[in-house]
Amino acid sequence: MPTWSRRRFLHTAGLAGLGLTAACSGGGGDTGAPTGGGGTTSLRVALGWISNVEFAGFWIADDRGYYAEEGLEVEFLPGGPNAPRTAQTLAAGGAEIAIPVAMQEFISAVNDGNDFVAYGTMFQNSPAAWLSLAARPVRTARDAVGARVLGQQGVQPYVEAAMRLAGVAADYEFIPVGYEPSPLVEGQGDVYTCFATNQPIMLEQQGMVADRDFFVTTYEQLGLPQYASMLCSQRSWLDANRPVVERFMRATIRGWQDNAADPSVAARLAVENYGADLGLDLAQQTRENELQIPYTQSELTQANGLFRVDPERISGPMYTAYAAAGVSPLPDVSRIIDTSVLDAVFQGRSTI
Repeated sequence: MPTWSRRRFLHTAGLAGLGLTAACSGGGGDTGAPTGGGGTTSLRVALGWISNVEFAGFWIADDRGYYAEEGLEVEFLPGGPNAPRTAQTLAAGGAEIAIPVAMQEFISAVNDGNDFVAYGTMFQNSPAAWLSLAARPVRTARDAVGARVLGQQGVQPYVEAAMRLAGVAADYEFIPVGYEPSPLVEGQGDVYTCFATNQPIMLEQQGMVADRDFFVTTYEQLGLPQYASMLCSQRSWLDANRPVVERFMRATIRGWQDNAADPSVAARLAVENYGADLGLDLAQQTRENELQIPYTQSELTQANGLFRVDPERISGPMYTAYAAAGVSPLPDVSRIIDTSVLDAVFQGRSTI
């Protein structure tokens, strides 16, 4: 059974375990009412990964007609190892909305001169993490001192940032590995950089039990918080089509709200429909969805609704973490984040 790697995420974010044909007719702004052929507005959404259950709420929103109810016809452009990065697609005019898996991809695109703005995020806490076994638990940065770190190329700045923020020496051996955790199980290293909603499932399939046989420690727990899978657009397009984005986000959030009620629904949609050509396994996809749902929620979203972004959290602890990892420059948060879209969607409520 295939379990899909996180190549693009890990390469782009430096964290493991962390675009157009005109869609709106005439290229002008949207008035809030459905526009375009057949009374609908077409949108292209560039996904940061393959069409698996990671995008569960989008599949439910599409399947249950929530986008159609908002007068939208949405085309999802899958990502993956052989696809362009979403930021590249957005910058080249190949999509109206992009969902880069890593927050750093969004920041890097802004630093490259793109006038991008983000207005929502799928994951309130990135599932980027460290994976270790009970024989040698690595649950803190201090535990990693002197450890053999199995990871993908590019993760070292974040390993060292976690140690730096913890006030311990960046003393470790880095061993480059691929995207499945067998080297950890085989004893080639002490800790493996992973995606908490993916590689741990492989250990579960071998009969291992979380918090007994293996441990997952997110980068947020290590002092490096970040969002993941942020939704962004060109600022000029957002300014001209704000009602379209509000309608898209309203339908999308309804899908993600539904997803929390039964993780098996979107898993089946991914296996049988949206990712039908990928050879996905239903049990694995269901488990991945179960694991990812908690990462979509936080105190902020419980009070104000899903997908919320907190600018102060970015400028505070997230930028502190990025600075420790050597990410520079860090753009003015007020220039790259727009919270008003979801304010208009929720209208003071926490659900839709």
